[in-house]
Amino acid sequence: MEKLSPALLLFDLDGTLLDSGKHISARNRAAISGCREKGMMIGVATARSESTCSRYVDSIAPDILISNSGALVRLHGKLIYECGFTAGETSALVRAGVAENRGITVDCAETTFSNRHICFFNEPGITYTDFAGFSRSSLKICIEGTDAAFAERTAALIDDCSWLAFSDCDWFKFSRSNVSKGDALKHIVRKTGIPAAKMIAFGDDFVDIEMLDICRTGVAMDNAVDDVKVHADVVIGNNDTDAIAAFLEKYVLSSL
Repeated sequence: MEKLSPALLLFDLDGTLLDSGKHISARNRAAISGCREKGMMIGVATARSESTCSRYVDSIAPDILISNSGALVRLHGKLIYECGFTAGETSALVRAGVAENRGITVDCAETTFSNRHICFFNEPGITYTDFAGFSRSSLKICIEGTDAAFAERTAALIDDCSWLAFSDCDWFKFSRSNVSKGDALKHIVRKTGIPAAKMIAFGDDFVDIEMLDICRTGVAMDNAVDDVKVHADVVIGNNDTDAIAAFLEKYVLSSL
């Protein structure tokens, strides 16, 4: 593989930059810091809400934060894009989950609401509720399940809604049809002037595929689902190793 000279590095969190214990290794942090010192911008692109990812992103101080699977985009802390559901639309989706006694998480601007204390990201940044009378606008909604028929039926309750399954847990994500990490990159390109040809993206799950396709170099983790690996330009070690640092040291930092 040739040496790379990116202007922007984009990292997914869970299954990518975060190891199984939800930590960023010291070597990976050092490599990212080294790239910043060489003039590269650092970005995080995650399905998490701002409230549930802040404890991780603060340690690398990204210039760009794409959260809620692309529904919210910040550049140097300033909001540059937001796209979500109205309070009425959110209520309709929540009611569908409540009616079948499913786990539900709702990402709002200030916090994430959940009716499950044991959920796939059970950590600080979550407000627990039974969703009785819930009426708030939201950025992203996740509902527990494995049956695609339920997801399709629920998404059809409102206009312009899409769904996607997570590969590492039995939950579905619901968001606006045009919301994705890939779509978020369009707003980054417009605001920064950095073309996708000068970007490297790292990911592991279905929500990362479009981002890996768009960027000059798409890097999949070894623990990534097979569909992600197919779309990647290169597959590196798993997220419990320093594979990201090794890649940056060999193909990015050594070329400068």
